[in-house]
Amino acid sequence: MESFNLRTFQLRLLDILTEVDAVCKKHDICYYLVAGSLLGAVRHQGFIPWDDDIDIAMPRPDYERFIQHAKEWLPGQLELVCPETVENYPFGFGKIQDASTTLLERRKLQYVGGVCIDVFPLDGISSNKIKQCWLFMQSHFWGRLLYFTCRDPYKHGRGLRSLPTLCCRFCFNRSYLQKKLKQVRTKYDFNSSEWVVDHDFPRSRAIAPKAVYGTPVSISFEGKVFNGVSQPDALLSLVYGDYMVVPPHSKQKQHCYRIVKLDQSYRQYTGSL
Repeated sequence: MESFNLRTFQLRLLDILTEVDAVCKKHDICYYLVAGSLLGAVRHQGFIPWDDDIDIAMPRPDYERFIQHAKEWLPGQLELVCPETVENYPFGFGKIQDASTTLLERRKLQYVGGVCIDVFPLDGISSNKIKQCWLFMQSHFWGRLLYFTCRDPYKHGRGLRSLPTLCCRFCFNRSYLQKKLKQVRTKYDFNSSEWVVDHDFPRSRAIAPKAVYGTPVSISFEGKVFNGVSQPDALLSLVYGDYMVVPPHSKQKQHCYRIVKLDQSYRQYTGSL
């Protein structure tokens, strides 16, 4: 893991979020602070002190419209990367990144981009528990296959443990897996569903009534105003339980970023992945 100044990194993320917020409000795109970013806004009025990312979510219709217009809407060095726009993209969600920087998140995925904020689509889902379980089983299946096509096959050595990854790479096209994953996750129309799902979490923490997100509500984050969910207590309790309790130091986790360069574009990066 590369050493970097966390506060400088956080402020770069905040700059990206500020630009994205302005774009979304100008073009009537609904988004919410979610996950650790929403928790930070409620508990710390900004970043969780050890946090090194920003998470936002968009209802699927807004997410798709944002993808269509991102090139014309995003200013300066900001760009949207996602399965629909980048060949061999390894994630099932989008990122808005600063193309003047370099970020290698996980060596095992061998994917390099810029410093970014994560953009998760919110999808509709059935209220039936059995159908929910079935959808998550399918999503997990296609998601794991996608992961194996992206992962370094020799992460655990060159013996038998490399075979599953090598087999997936031989049998499956990454673009095909992305399409199958999206097909599963968009089975239920967002607008007509009473329940929604954020696939970044396991099933027990991912599904909430649509009203929990509702109409975006202004929330303070690092002295600026962004979009929060309509019922933050309900969502944070679902995801984190007793969310106002600060975890002990041993559980204050960060991403294992391998490469962080705030003054060099990932397009010029020539180092090892």
